[in-house]
Amino acid sequence: MPTLSKAQLIEPESPWGAAFDQMYLELCSTRVPILTALGFYAEHNLPAPKENSDAVPTKDEEEQLRAIASALTVAAAASAIIPTGIMVATLEKVQSNPRLLMTGELPQPVEWEIACHYQREDEPPGTHWRDVWGDQVAAFPGEVEQPTEANIKKAAASALKQMQNGRKRGRTYNRANQILADRLGEIFRGSGQPIRRSNEPVMRHGEPVYVEGGGPFYDFLELVSKPLQRHLRGRGLAPVTVATIVRLVTDDFPKT
Repeated sequence: MPTLSKAQLIEPESPWGAAFDQMYLELCSTRVPILTALGFYAEHNLPAPKENSDAVPTKDEEEQLRAIASALTVAAAASAIIPTGIMVATLEKVQSNPRLLMTGELPQPVEWEIACHYQREDEPPGTHWRDVWGDQVAAFPGEVEQPTEANIKKAAASALKQMQNGRKRGRTYNRANQILADRLGEIFRGSGQPIRRSNEPVMRHGEPVYVEGGGPFYDFLELVSKPLQRHLRGRGLAPVTVATIVRLVTDDFPKT
């Protein structure tokens, strides 16, 4: 007889708040080069502080860094792996009992799937993802509403439908790269700087070759992705790839 997958309804130790706090603190420790790459100080007509400054971040600096940390935490949640059968069984449980989401104990990949499909009304799914996460990782200005049981049920059903209809053979798709492309791409565009792909010369075996990389957006991603990479490495999860993130953002733009 086939083995039926059982739902996983409890996350023994929720990493949401802790992951956000750790990555936010790491971003704060390197905030000067990060915010300089983002054009933050130039935009606010401020001189860049010394790189080893121990000063407490200003309110504006804090808001920008929290937005970045939130994007990294979303990507970290999406990187966690639960076998498909267990994910489906868990979503079915949530669909039949939406109050399970309110316990705050569901595994983060399950919460992530619900957040991606959550709708208040007819807006695009995932627009109000913070309703599902609450304010523990989205501690920056913005309206957050208590999710309704009806909308949780609808989100779980939508996630189930997509998961069951979209199973593909082959290499597992790293959704974290797309999340970072969407969220960090939006943050970087807010600086007014162009996002372009470019080829950089490097020496290999004594010969110059060109590899994709370099540029303001690439450099920004290299800086801000370090806390996430450490988080993923510490949990044995697949890393994100800066070059892939850049390609996802620039698919509609030519290389420079």
